Amino acid sequence: MSRAARRVLFVSSEVAPFSKTGGLADISAALPRALAAEGCELRVLTPRYGFINREQHGIRNCDGATGLRADFRGRSLRFGFSRAPRTGDVETYFVECDPLYDRPGLYVDPFTNGDYIDNDYRFILLSRAALQLCRVTDWEPDVIHCNDWQSALAAFLVSRKRGAGAFARTRTLLTIHNIAYHGLFGPESVNRIGDGAERFYFPGGPLEFYGHVNFLKAGLEFADMLNTVSPTYAREIQSSYEYGYGLEAVLHARGDSVAGILNGLDTDAWNPATDAHLAATYDANALENKERNKLALCARMGLSYDASVPLFGSVSRIAGQKGFEILIPVLSDIFHLPARMVLLGSGDPHLEHVFHEFARLYPDRFAVRIGYDEGLAHLIEAGADIFLMPSKYEPCGLNQMMSMRYGTLPVVRATGGLADTVVDAADAAGGTGFSFREYRPDALLQTVRRAVKTFRDRERWMALQRNAMAQDFSWAQSARRYRELYDQCLRNPPRVVA
Repeated sequence: MSRAARRVLFVSSEVAPFSKTGGLADISAALPRALAAEGCELRVLTPRYGFINREQHGIRNCDGATGLRADFRGRSLRFGFSRAPRTGDVETYFVECDPLYDRPGLYVDPFTNGDYIDNDYRFILLSRAALQLCRVTDWEPDVIHCNDWQSALAAFLVSRKRGAGAFARTRTLLTIHNIAYHGLFGPESVNRIGDGAERFYFPGGPLEFYGHVNFLKAGLEFADMLNTVSPTYAREIQSSYEYGYGLEAVLHARGDSVAGILNGLDTDAWNPATDAHLAATYDANALENKERNKLALCARMGLSYDASVPLFGSVSRIAGQKGFEILIPVLSDIFHLPARMVLLGSGDPHLEHVFHEFARLYPDRFAVRIGYDEGLAHLIEAGADIFLMPSKYEPCGLNQMMSMRYGTLPVVRATGGLADTVVDAADAAGGTGFSFREYRPDALLQTVRRAVKTFRDRERWMALQRNAMAQDFSWAQSARRYRELYDQCLRNPPRVVA
């Protein structure tokens, strides 16, 4: 088979710009484009949620691919496929099923703030539809690339179809973006999957997890190969319950079938030399222009500007995982270094309230914006001096890469992708930020103090900025590794689970 002939069906529950709750959507848009540039023939499949406007995106029904039927042991649903105009060498297909997808949220009901009670139906259909799309379009992929629990069952279904003579040449790859999310459902869900799933649901079996059906575990057991979004995270999730969330033994048993590939960064969207969201564009040879963004950021957030006082930034989901539980106990100490800080994000209502209180107590040193604002996110990356990212765990992380590209040095906990991308300033070979290992407030504060001390040495600071801005986080590197992983999948015999 020629190198240009690899056919890949990329299945994801969210794909930018059509649907998005987090980084998975951006990855599901950028990685297929980069893979196409590596000589792969890419088709992307995702649900068409009700908020995705067909006319706006030019989405049209696929000929001969409507009016299909899916049976779920007592519930029968009609579904079909539609397609957006081809973008470069990537074709994007949608699963059309209004009873399951015509809703205001992707996974969570915004009216109850709870998961949709029929999420099992919704994502069983996505996995089934992946195989059905191949049939109705007469297109057999070399690799079906699944992403997280929402499409993990496709690996199980392909394995079962092989036994009936279909998909004999097709291999499956499951990418774990965050192992904390399993896709857990009651035992009755196993009857809805089909293809003899009941045979594999028993205590300790491939689909069972403490009395529940576990979609992610099914993918981990049946996919031909697995990968996570950074090499360190691939090791961490096999090492302990703290990182593996109860699936560490399953992963450890897969051994060499678990790879770690860093996510890439959209270097066109995140480029300080061309970024339209900035007050002033700049590059490593014109770092003086970066200061104009600090001035603009302070003005926008209502903080006084002082070039000699470091400005910390954070753009994050506000949740314990992101390290706020070790940041809050030392936040007052940080303000008195002295330092200032801006925070953009949303999440845990209790933590949001805590940060509002800090903003009230320190109005000249701390500003918070709850929600998400794309333009402000770019301005924070450019206008801050130091980016705070003390995560408890971080499968890959993109903000540290964005920060380094913008010459904003990150302070990170050395976990997951943060450990793989940030080189501590103490490294004689050329640091790009500051890191610590112990998940404790005092370890974070000590590292922040070290960063502030270095900030005052302007010559050393600018050298670190240039080191950081010279790093290559483009998707091209990651796509080459995925292409190699696809080739490895196809060289290996298919995985058989008895």
